[in-house]
Amino acid sequence: MSQVFSQYIKIIGKGQKGSRSLTQEEAYTAMKMLLAGEVTGDQRGAFLMLLRTREETPEEVIGFVQACRELLPAGLASINPVLDIGCYAGKRRQLPWYLLSVACLAQQGISVFMHGAHEPGSGRLYASHVLPALGLPAATTLEQAQEQLATYQVSYLDLGGVLPPLNTLIKLREVFALRSCANTLARLLNPSQAPFNVQGVYHMHLDHKHQRVNEAFTAFDALCFRGDGGDPEVNSERPTELFFTRQGKTEVVTLPEMAQTWAVKDKAMDVKDMLAFWRGESEHLYGAQAVKASLASYLMLVKSLDVQEAVRLADQFWQERDRQALPFSHGAS
Repeated sequence: MSQVFSQYIKIIGKGQKGSRSLTQEEAYTAMKMLLAGEVTGDQRGAFLMLLRTREETPEEVIGFVQACRELLPAGLASINPVLDIGCYAGKRRQLPWYLLSVACLAQQGISVFMHGAHEPGSGRLYASHVLPALGLPAATTLEQAQEQLATYQVSYLDLGGVLPPLNTLIKLREVFALRSCANTLARLLNPSQAPFNVQGVYHMHLDHKHQRVNEAFTAFDALCFRGDGGDPEVNSERPTELFFTRQGKTEVVTLPEMAQTWAVKDKAMDVKDMLAFWRGESEHLYGAQAVKASLASYLMLVKSLDVQEAVRLADQFWQERDRQALPFSHGAS
């Protein structure tokens, strides 16, 4: 098998003049072998870092995603949420305020499945670190995730419980000191096969690449945007381009800035600040606009609303939140 895989390394690594991109079919086969462990450690590292050096083409990513989805547990499709959100970047400057937007959706009966990973040594604050303090217990199995969705209308499961081989690739950052295409694939995965999927990216033009990939998968509608730190959180201190892909076609909508001024970096990212803001006990300059803008964007996707109507409904959902309960304990017995 290792001799077969070496041909894919040769295709992408044979110098500036001799190399080329993988076809969609080649990418599918290569990723399937990679996830199945049919390659050596050296081959895995060479392949991922060659791709990292020149970046993956949309066609390659489409093939990679197809291979990943074939390995997903069959039970994931049966949990049946409305919205699927990947939480893979982790926050560095601000708290993950978008989680309060998710809580508002859940309290309104719009079910959400979240999945993510955490990279040791990154110094980032991940959703999995914060959710228990917001009232959502940690789930480690698919069965627990199903129970959470039934109880809270929301669940979070680490990628290790969704697709362990892909999670292994993400953890290789400890070895390479660089992220690989695994982070991109995880965001595009939509493992629950929800009808709606949200993807936050960080780097310039990645939203355009995600658009191309999303257009190849017509079974669900997708929203991609450059989120704060790369997470699925809209920072409306500046206008944000929202890429809505439905039935293979993409519409780009600009969400105007909502903040009156730019917020400074939090000195200490303490989840207690999120709880106090949720309860109406304190204000937070960055959090206020991030929650509203993220919630409005999610509603534009799920309910096909224009900007003005989505902002109005986001305000309504925020005012109707259960301030007395923890954000994700509403409805739990």
